[in-house]
Amino acid sequence: MSALPASAANDDITVEPILELRDLRAGYDGVAVLDGVDLAVHPGRVVALLGPNGAGKSTTLKVVAGLHPASGGDVLMAGRRVNGARPEDLARFGLCLIPEGRGIFPNLTVHENLWMMTHRGGDLDRVEEETVRRFPQLGKFMHRTAGTLSGGEQQMLAMARGLSTDPALLVLDELSMGLAPIVVDQLYETVSQVAAEGTSILLVEQFARIVMDVADDAAVMVQGKIVVTGRPRDLEETLSQAYLGG
Repeated sequence: MSALPASAANDDITVEPILELRDLRAGYDGVAVLDGVDLAVHPGRVVALLGPNGAGKSTTLKVVAGLHPASGGDVLMAGRRVNGARPEDLARFGLCLIPEGRGIFPNLTVHENLWMMTHRGGDLDRVEEETVRRFPQLGKFMHRTAGTLSGGEQQMLAMARGLSTDPALLVLDELSMGLAPIVVDQLYETVSQVAAEGTSILLVEQFARIVMDVADDAAVMVQGKIVVTGRPRDLEETLSQAYLGG
């Protein structure tokens, strides 16, 4: 599923959301974690899901990506209800999840990691060219085992693998986890570029200030509910209260 043109996507948020959650509920072993989540990601926009540890952010992404079942409510992609869809079916529909803790094969080389993403008929030369364009330093390590790369380089490779599928919706879980600030800045610069090219992005970050200048929209989650949505800079007071338990 191809991304919409950036010119149309960024200017008109009245079009149908690429992702919409309606009264979404989920839990573990009978314990509710998500309690009626409503959220929309419009084409070409970056939406940050923010909140303290234990708020339900990562569970939300798992349900969106088909890794955990919803117990109620709806998940819609481009208006189509996808509750219960398998992760591989959602991937074919245009969703790409880059999970917390990277998403690479550490025992394979960088080249082999990228080659794995072409098994459905993609062009390896194009994938490698795009990877080097976005992350020039990876060009020096094509034949190096991925597990020997730095944490930041591994995260770049995970992003390159995900972007090689030309996703309509890129889902990022704690992109900054364990990385140096300079690397985080570089990764989020890429996020901004990808969004400008028309890809919709839903991201989870515990450290809200990292994404203040990247996200178009933000939603604050507390105890399994979205308590407020809006422009990131307009939500700073609410965020402070959420992180402090207010």
